[in-house]
Amino acid sequence: MVKTLQKLHVLFCLFNRDVSNSNVVKLSNKLKATLKKKYQSPPGGETEHPFYIHCDVQYPPEVNQHEYIQIKPTFRKRHQWRCSPLSLYFDSELDDERVRIALTKGVSGIGKTSQVRMIILNWAEGKGNQQCTLIFPLPFRELNLLKERLSLIELLYKFFPELKEPGIYNLENFRVAFILDGLDEFRRPLDFKNSPIVTDVTDPSSVPALLTNLINGNLLPSAAHIWITSRPEAVHHIPLQYINEVTEIEGFTDSQKEEFFRRAIIHTDQANAIIHHLKCSKSLYTWLSDKECDPGALTPMYTDLLALLQTQNQNTQKMAIKLGELAFKQLVKGNTVFYREDLQDIPIFREDIGLHQKKIYYFGHTTIQEFFAAMWFNRSCNSLDENLRNAVDMALQSKNGKLDLFLRFLLGFSQSFIQSIAKAGYNSSETLTETVEYIKKKVMANPASPRTLNLLNCLTELGDSSLETDGVSFFNTGIPPDAKYPRAHWSDLAAVLLASESGPIDMLGLEVKKRGDEELLRMLPVIKASQTATLSYHKLTEKSCECLASALTSKVSNLKTLNLSFNTLKDSGVQLLAAGLAKPHCRLERLKLSGCRVKQNGFAALAKALKSNPSHLRELDLSGNEPGESGVFHLVDGLKVVNCKLQILKLSNCKLGLELSRALAVLLIDNPRHLRALDVNMNNLGDQGVKLLMDILKSTQIYKLELYCCQLTEKCCENMFRCLANIPSLRELNLSNNNLKDEGVKMLCKAFRLPTCQLEKLMVSDCKLTEKSCGELVEALSSNLTNLKELDLSGNDLGDRGVKTLYMGLTSRCCTLERLFLRCCGITVKGCSSLAVALKSSHSSITELGLMGNDTGEEGLRILSDIRDNQRYKLQTLE
Repeated sequence: MVKTLQKLHVLFCLFNRDVSNSNVVKLSNKLKATLKKKYQSPPGGETEHPFYIHCDVQYPPEVNQHEYIQIKPTFRKRHQWRCSPLSLYFDSELDDERVRIALTKGVSGIGKTSQVRMIILNWAEGKGNQQCTLIFPLPFRELNLLKERLSLIELLYKFFPELKEPGIYNLENFRVAFILDGLDEFRRPLDFKNSPIVTDVTDPSSVPALLTNLINGNLLPSAAHIWITSRPEAVHHIPLQYINEVTEIEGFTDSQKEEFFRRAIIHTDQANAIIHHLKCSKSLYTWLSDKECDPGALTPMYTDLLALLQTQNQNTQKMAIKLGELAFKQLVKGNTVFYREDLQDIPIFREDIGLHQKKIYYFGHTTIQEFFAAMWFNRSCNSLDENLRNAVDMALQSKNGKLDLFLRFLLGFSQSFIQSIAKAGYNSSETLTETVEYIKKKVMANPASPRTLNLLNCLTELGDSSLETDGVSFFNTGIPPDAKYPRAHWSDLAAVLLASESGPIDMLGLEVKKRGDEELLRMLPVIKASQTATLSYHKLTEKSCECLASALTSKVSNLKTLNLSFNTLKDSGVQLLAAGLAKPHCRLERLKLSGCRVKQNGFAALAKALKSNPSHLRELDLSGNEPGESGVFHLVDGLKVVNCKLQILKLSNCKLGLELSRALAVLLIDNPRHLRALDVNMNNLGDQGVKLLMDILKSTQIYKLELYCCQLTEKCCENMFRCLANIPSLRELNLSNNNLKDEGVKMLCKAFRLPTCQLEKLMVSDCKLTEKSCGELVEALSSNLTNLKELDLSGNDLGDRGVKTLYMGLTSRCCTLERLFLRCCGITVKGCSSLAVALKSSHSSITELGLMGNDTGEEGLRILSDIRDNQRYKLQTLE
């Protein structure tokens, strides 16, 4: 009966109101007034410090660690693209479907809720996002309070009772944004597989069911934008298939933090110490007090905070233990928000007023909860001998590392100078020594584990840095400090230490005097910490390949690009390297093995590796090797697997002929989607081989094709014409050092008058062209369909007459050419004069001109230099 009345009410609303006018405006204005009143003041009565901050967002990698460890650069690869959340989620110019659901993650305290408040307030005050008719903020911590079955409309009434207007039933006609803040605080499961389907805003269901149907698109599929915020460990509660964009709030940069504290702290040493700790955490609250000695480890910092609170409020000291018990029990359950009506209002808590004036309590920062939990656990145990080791095991087994920081605090309480403040139980030096050794064994058993950094930090809490010292010693000397652990483990430890201090290194290359297998072995930790290792011409042999393979498979490796070109690796070395490439942990994207004396067996090994781990490699350079026909077919066998996403393949100067074209044809027939650049320079393909290749390339998205010195004649140009006419993705074509002659170029130029030809760069140097070709090129350059931006005619006998002919094309309004190379073309001062007239034309777009190897004389050079130096003209570079 109730449902029927609701349906009738909806029909009444549809027939008795103009959705687009007064009622909608009234509804929107009411909501804006409510949100403006609610969000103008900071939560929890914090008026002494500024609350609103603006944080950029970044597209992050997937991580599965405690958020305090995630901020370490070893396990985070930062992307360069940054954008404002305002434009990302609610920009009216963006495709609605693409950004229907966005999820922003960030560690506790980084500013997610601050960002939400800023966006809501901007909308309520009419400053931004006005293309949204309604914005509904629904914090998860308040959604926890709703246990009854509700419709979506009734749920909105719970949060916004003043919105009981007829227009609210027609949400599908508006552009609506739901902001679901704090996914990590939601205590009820979101079951996307088994939740009942809800498609009507008036149909009642449980709150989790309403949320899942809103997210998966059953409710308001075309009208709603949804923005979800979460701590990293809770992101997995929503399947990624429903999320259009995943971003991460980065907060302030290291330089911004450093600038602030150097201004705020007078003493340089104190400022340096604070900055060192702050760089290890993006979000820890920092309460400053003027003291002569600042703590070094994490536990003393928080103990100082507790001591400060105790001096300011005696009730804090009495409540500390009760808080610790509450903190520990909720931490084990994974809860960070509490709903106990009888909790007292004390400074360490932050309080929000939820639905119907119900109070919601939570610690000011999750690390404070972990601190109190550790303090209570330490006090409640009579003997910590076994409990410390059990705590280590418990933290290592915990999902997402949620007990990592708890463990650090627990171990930190063992230090004697903390006892008087924290009232912690005493631990004997013998127990501490045993605990230190136990943690060291855990580290060295698997130093590549994501938990290694936290265990090293635990040792710091215990005042022991010997393992870090040993890792640094290994890095400096290459000698394992303790022979009972494998050399590879010491290398992983050194890599973790190096990357945790400096972050991933952009590029590595060894000094000339320190090249060779032995030096590479010593530098292995640095290679693991590097994103790019350029080791070409480094006098490496197969001895280095096994070590490099271990670097590729290490879990701590950041390596994306490895250049080993022109080292004597041979088949045996490549086979060792391929063993690493085949492992699933290998994330290498670019591998360059040009001129490494690799033959059939090496190519076969690479093919086998690609079959085992096909999805990561994007660029492979095997130029200057001798695979033979069987070797290249082995390689193709590995590249044609479905999951292979190779985009750039270089096989220049491999002493191959028609067999290379046949092999590539097989590859492109079976896997035509991903290849973007193909380099087969200096192979004897001939006209027949190119014809075979062109026929297959029509079905690809090839962007760049290199056919330099492939024994081609003008006969192949008809196939080239068809290629240019049928492959709109092709932007760069190199046909230099082939016997194309004027007839061949004439055929190529016909393609520039076709709308399907999108070529931007054409290289036909040393192709035995004469001034006759210039006439055909003029027609091509003058076509309103041409997109050509770079043309290389070097090494052809064009002469001054050819350049004079080109003048007509260069001054055409349709000419888009920006870079022109005429090296060694028999040009004199007369040709320079013709070029000068063209360059002075208002229609000229030439910015770079290459004339080396011509008899221009000083006068010709002066004429062109004057144009380059005159800001009225576009020419910037003159060779």
